[in-house]
Amino acid sequence: MDRTDVVLGSSAVHPRIARQRTELVLSQPFFGALALRLNVREDPSAKTFWVDGETLGYNPTYMESLSDLEVRGVVAHEVLHVANGHCWRQGARDPDRWNDACDYAINPIVLSSGMVLPKGALVDARYTGKSAEEIYGLLMQEAKQKQQQPPQQHQQQPQNQQPQQPQPGPQDQPQPGQPDQQQPNGGQAPKPGGQNGTAPGQSPADQPAKPGSFGEVRPYKGPDKPVKEAEWKVAVTQAAKAAAMRGKLPGDLRAMAGEAVWPVVDWRAVLHRFAQQSSPSDYSFATPNRRYLHLGFYLPALHTPAIGDAVFVRDSSGSVFDETQAQFDAEILAVFHSLKPARLVVMDCDTRVTQVQIFERGDSPEIKPVRGGGGTAFVDPFNRVAQDGMNPAFLVYLTDMVGRFPTVAPHYPVLWASTTPLTRARKAPFGGTMEVIC
Repeated sequence: MDRTDVVLGSSAVHPRIARQRTELVLSQPFFGALALRLNVREDPSAKTFWVDGETLGYNPTYMESLSDLEVRGVVAHEVLHVANGHCWRQGARDPDRWNDACDYAINPIVLSSGMVLPKGALVDARYTGKSAEEIYGLLMQEAKQKQQQPPQQHQQQPQNQQPQQPQPGPQDQPQPGQPDQQQPNGGQAPKPGGQNGTAPGQSPADQPAKPGSFGEVRPYKGPDKPVKEAEWKVAVTQAAKAAAMRGKLPGDLRAMAGEAVWPVVDWRAVLHRFAQQSSPSDYSFATPNRRYLHLGFYLPALHTPAIGDAVFVRDSSGSVFDETQAQFDAEILAVFHSLKPARLVVMDCDTRVTQVQIFERGDSPEIKPVRGGGGTAFVDPFNRVAQDGMNPAFLVYLTDMVGRFPTVAPHYPVLWASTTPLTRARKAPFGGTMEVIC
């Protein structure tokens, strides 16, 4: 192929990528407009493609293994990573699992837009419509469950008897010009040496890509991350409007664009503000302001009486994952130490309250792991508060919002901490709601 690259600064755009970007501008303007925002860089050290919010990198050897339609689909795929904010939201998550979660989130959108992706693209109906954070939690939970499964017991062979080796059939015989063993992804079986048959010291680009992986989302490393993120949100909104005016914005893309620019609020700040606002405080002459006594002024001081019980309920049905539970527990303790309520009450509930932990002021609480399983109903914790004579200053309920709500609102403030994005979460009949993204 005659490679007459177009130079952009220090980068070069391969003619195949240039052509497919042009095709996207003409046929898929949402993707095309955003693809033009990315610098393109040849990167032989990469396995496939990658994007970090500023640059689209590619391995030229890998790209030559793709058809033109697949190159177009991969470019659109990488664009959606940035449009969805995946480059800004990885945090401390495992990079490989975050990559998979992001792929599961966007691949259905690329395919529903009429584009083609390389063979083995990660698509699972269980994850369609979910955010990358939700899918990551599901993947983490599945991995944990697999680790907890006991290893299968191998049947013992009778003494002095060798295990039978399977006899190769005609379909197992190697054909001329083909590798001896085939893996499901079409690659050769692992061989002695490095991982996946690579020799020690072999570069990562020489190793075969993981099945289903044809692109990598990398966190943006620049110092202007908030600015870059804000610029992309504006660009996504503009691209969606322009595509809609041309009648080329499918419903899936319209919904995605709306969620991508939804403002992300730190749920920890919302939780602490709610707890503080639910704590009674007022000016009182019972404790005068000492700053003015020496001047002969008897002025009231801000008085914060001891607040009642701080009640937290954790959904124990299994729909709220361990990582989220752990981070929520940390914030429970932070609220306890900052507000110093009369008591800290932590309940676990699926359809019924399964565990209650009560800590008095001055304690150094250690919250036990969540206990429960099964379905979800939100009624019993509110009944338990009334039956046990608790005096809540407030109640916070961590859940995915899927369950049966109480029909009567309590007299104390309630905050629902939803692990489902608010755009898709069920609306509670009372109280406020915040979105918990961990």
